[in-house]
Amino acid sequence: MENKMIVVLTLLAGFLRLYRIGPTLQFLGDQGRDALVMFRLLTQGDFPFIGPITSVGGFYLGPLYYYLMAPWLWLARFNPVGPAVATAVLGVVTVPLLYLVAKKLYSHRVGLWAAGLYALAYIPISETRSAWNPNPMPLAALGIIYGFYTRKLWLVALSLGAALQFHYMIVFLGPWILWQLYLNRRQWKNILLFAATGLLLLAPLILFEIKNNWLNTRGLIEFLGKHQYGNLDWLLVIKNTIGRSEQVIGMVLGFGRDFNLLRTWITRGFLLLLIIFFKRVKFLAIYLLTAILMLAIYQDNIYPHYLGFLFPVVFILAGAIFSRLPKLISPAFAVLFLVYNLPPIYTLLHQNGNLANVQKTAEFISEDIKQNNYRQVNLALIDGTRDYPAMNFRYFLILKGAEILPIDQYPQTQVLYLVSPYPQTDILDQPMWEIQALLPAGVVETWEWPDRENIYKIKRL
Repeated sequence: MENKMIVVLTLLAGFLRLYRIGPTLQFLGDQGRDALVMFRLLTQGDFPFIGPITSVGGFYLGPLYYYLMAPWLWLARFNPVGPAVATAVLGVVTVPLLYLVAKKLYSHRVGLWAAGLYALAYIPISETRSAWNPNPMPLAALGIIYGFYTRKLWLVALSLGAALQFHYMIVFLGPWILWQLYLNRRQWKNILLFAATGLLLLAPLILFEIKNNWLNTRGLIEFLGKHQYGNLDWLLVIKNTIGRSEQVIGMVLGFGRDFNLLRTWITRGFLLLLIIFFKRVKFLAIYLLTAILMLAIYQDNIYPHYLGFLFPVVFILAGAIFSRLPKLISPAFAVLFLVYNLPPIYTLLHQNGNLANVQKTAEFISEDIKQNNYRQVNLALIDGTRDYPAMNFRYFLILKGAEILPIDQYPQTQVLYLVSPYPQTDILDQPMWEIQALLPAGVVETWEWPDRENIYKIKRL
C-alpha cells in the first residue's frame, strides 16, 4: 500500500508537470540565451566556463546547468521543449525523493503528507514547467538536507556545488550550512572530501574568476556596498521577517503571491505549530528560520523561483506538522490547500505559450533575409521583458542558419528587425541602444498582425 501511494503521487506529479508542456511553454529571452549557449556547445564544441548572469547584482553562475540540459536539447533536435521536459522530469523525481527523505527524518505519514502536498502545489508545478537555471534547485536542496542528516558530506558538497550554479539565493542558507559543518568538525576525512568535491564542481567558475580579475568577487563587494548591507537597520530587518515568512510559507504553499489575510493566518499558524513541535523538527526548523532571517536582510524583491532552496523544507515541515494535528483539522487544511492550488494549476495547464509564435516570427524574418540577401543583420525586441537583443527569436534564426551579428555589434548593423507584440510608433525615437546605434536610419517595411508579434524592418541610411 505504501509503495502504491507513492507511485500514484508520482504519476499525478508527472501529469501536472508534463501535460501540454509544449503548447504552454513560455520561451523568453533567458531561455533563448541558454539555448544558444547549449547549441554552440553541441555544434561547435564551445564549452562554457561560466553560466547565466543574474538579474540582481550581475553575478555569473557556474555552467553546470548548461551541461545538464544540453543532452536534452540534442535529443529534442534543438527544440526548446527538450530542456523543459528535463526540468519537469527533475520536478517529478523530487516527489518520491521528498517522501523518502521525510520518511527518513520523521515517518511514513510525514513523507506522504510532504509528497502529496508537493505533488499538488501550484508554485513547484509552475516552476518546473519551463527550462530555467533556478528550477532544479529543490532537488539540490533536498540533497543538502539528506546529506547533512546522514552525515554524508560528499553528498552535501555535490548538492551545494550544484545549487550555487543554479541560483545565488542558496547563499542565504550559509549560516545553517556553517553550523552543520561545525557539528561535523571532528570528521576530518569527510570535511576534506566536502572541500575537494565542492572545489571540483566549482572549478570552471574559479578559473573564470582568476582569468577575469575576480569579476564576481568585485561585483559582490560592490553590490553589498551599494545596498549598505554593512549598515543594517535591525529593527527594519525584524519587521521584514513578517513579510518574508509569508512569502516563504504562505506563498510557497499556494495561498497567493500577494498579501491576503488567509496567507497571513496560514503563516502564523504554521510558525506557531513549528514552535510547539520545535524539538521534533529542530533540524529543519532552524534551516527554515535561518533562511527567513537572511531573506529579511535582503533588500530586493523576492520571486517564487528565488525560493526553490526552501521548497523541500517547507513541505516536509508541513507534513511533520499536519500529520500530528487532530483528524478534523488536517483534512480541513487539505481541502483549503486544494481550493487555492487547483484553480491556478488548471489555468496553467490550459494557457497558451509563446513558443509557436516565436518560431513563426523567426521563420518569417529568416525568409525575408534570404529573399533580400541581407548581410550585417541584427534583431531587437520591445515587449516589457527587457530582452532587447531578442534572444529567443535570435536562437531560432541562428538555428535556421541565418547570419545574425552578435549582440555587441549593433553599431555595425545595416538591417535591424524590431519585434514587438504591440504596435509601435515613433520607432526611431525609442531610447534603446539597439536602435540608436543604427541611426541615421529609416523604417522601410512594417508587418503587423493581430495574433502574433509585429515586425518592423529598419535600414541604416
